[in-house]
Amino acid sequence: MRRFWISTILGLELLLGGTLAASARTVGVPDFNIRAICAPEHRAGSTAVDRASYRGCLSDEAAARRTLIKRWATFDVAERRTCATESQIGGAPSYVAMLTCVQLGSDALPINPSGQP
Repeated sequence: MRRFWISTILGLELLLGGTLAASARTVGVPDFNIRAICAPEHRAGSTAVDRASYRGCLSDEAAARRTLIKRWATFDVAERRTCATESQIGGAPSYVAMLTCVQLGSDALPINPSGQP
């Protein structure tokens, strides 16, 4: 049955001249400004701890974005849409928040990671 759908989609793709693949490529991970996400840490001060916090924020957001890019197609379309919207609530959007949301929505994260009741 799966081969049937793949063949059907590929046939439509050829018939429409590549428009399905083009539209699928444009619907991807949202483009957030990581520096804006981490701006509160950057403005916090100029101590070594503040600078480390800012660098950590940039690193965490970039890593979450890379993970989202790699796994985007594996997440449910409705979850991706919902999480993209939710990740923008309350200020600058966050890749970390979005990744956590789609992982929880797809049961990719354990609900109780410690194993305790």
